[in-house]
Amino acid sequence: MLCPDLAWRIVSTRPIDILCQDADSAAMSKTDYLPSGFIQPLQDYVRECPSPSTALLDEMGPCLAVPSVSAERFCELLDAAWAQAPASALGIRLGLATQPGHFGVVGYMVSYCGTLGQALARYYRYQRLLQQSLVSRAELKDGVLHMRWNQAVAKTPLATEFSLAAFINLCQALIGRAVTPVRAGLPFAKPDDATVYQALLGCPVDFDCAAIELAIPEHLLALPISSKDPYLLRLLEQQAQALLQQLPEGEESRAGSAFQRVQDQILESMKNGDVSAVAVASALGYSLRTFYRELRAAGYSYRGLLAHTRHTLARQYLADPALAQTDVALLLGYSEQSSFIRAFRSWTGMTPGEYRSHLERKAGSAVR
Repeated sequence: MLCPDLAWRIVSTRPIDILCQDADSAAMSKTDYLPSGFIQPLQDYVRECPSPSTALLDEMGPCLAVPSVSAERFCELLDAAWAQAPASALGIRLGLATQPGHFGVVGYMVSYCGTLGQALARYYRYQRLLQQSLVSRAELKDGVLHMRWNQAVAKTPLATEFSLAAFINLCQALIGRAVTPVRAGLPFAKPDDATVYQALLGCPVDFDCAAIELAIPEHLLALPISSKDPYLLRLLEQQAQALLQQLPEGEESRAGSAFQRVQDQILESMKNGDVSAVAVASALGYSLRTFYRELRAAGYSYRGLLAHTRHTLARQYLADPALAQTDVALLLGYSEQSSFIRAFRSWTGMTPGEYRSHLERKAGSAVR
């Protein structure tokens, strides 16, 4: 069993690389809603116009008085703001004006996490509170966190621009410094003013992508959040869990929930040092045979899920200089450090020590 000062890291740090269904096949739903706070940058933009439309401002006011607004209504107001004062890459400009509080309970919750990595892990876990049909994929590879999401609603160019820029600005607000992406991608044809996008985001921007795409350096995940507050985080996460349970569950959500339940139990079992399929299945109330059958039906294997979880956590833990390599092995449920080293080399082609040196070089070059 892990000692308490190590065990807390398992429950306070969730994997970034979670399995999500692609949203390409998701149908637009008129009942899909967004946090009403996203209307605030639109209202501010219209107010600052030379001749602001009083009628448009009057339309936006009631939307801000309620917790959420339909995605369809948000797109209408976004288009109306552009019609009031057209501007290149307006969705990017408005998204970069958002604040964590505009994301509703999810924004407040991630503001109280300890690091950006922990914040993004919770962001992904509770993303359906931002938009029910919003599903994403995030993967750590070669020192870069690759993210992609495809909105089943709010798919207009302006709305996808806004979504990309708002997420970037959320990350910047959390760590209190600029985030320079490695690259970004948008799911619409390249506009004539494409250079404006690169200038605003500070990175290469591709167009005609299959989804909204963003890649940021992995070392940013270890950066601290100055507003960290474990007590408020716990309260807001309880609220988020309650709100999540009230949402209707579609097929893709059920698949994600099944994955999440198994992954949650793997994390819990790591604290006791027993992550065998027998232990996890028993804790979930399954016989081993039923457990394997359910996983196969959902398209997973236990060995793959365990390796996936360990790999993702290992990279996060190794980014924390306060953790010794032996501690990381224990946190991941390895009884032998040599087993951890072999597994990590099979995932990355590097030993844990070599990976840490790689991160240190990356961080050093970023500072310079």
